[in-house]
Amino acid sequence: MIDGPDPESRRSAVVLFRCGAPTDRICPCGKVARRLKRYGVDFETRRMPMSRARRPEIVELTGQERVPVLINGDEVIHDSRRILEYVEREWGSR
Repeated sequence: MIDGPDPESRRSAVVLFRCGAPTDRICPCGKVARRLKRYGVDFETRRMPMSRARRPEIVELTGQERVPVLINGDEVIHDSRRILEYVEREWGSR
């Protein structure tokens, strides 16, 4: 699922699955992206189709069709509020 040169880099990769909105200002996905950027977190963005029916990888990860979804190593977090809380715990106190 997460591409990288070796298994160790895949474990440490941070990936944000988000909607296809063209800006970081109009959706919860953008709020998560802004917070990650604020804390200097290196992350990969994967844009998902606007149609929830066309998001099978999200359903596979979380059992639901909504984004955002954040993956950090083995952690899979969905729901923008839970993701923001996780980001604060992981990177906010640096």
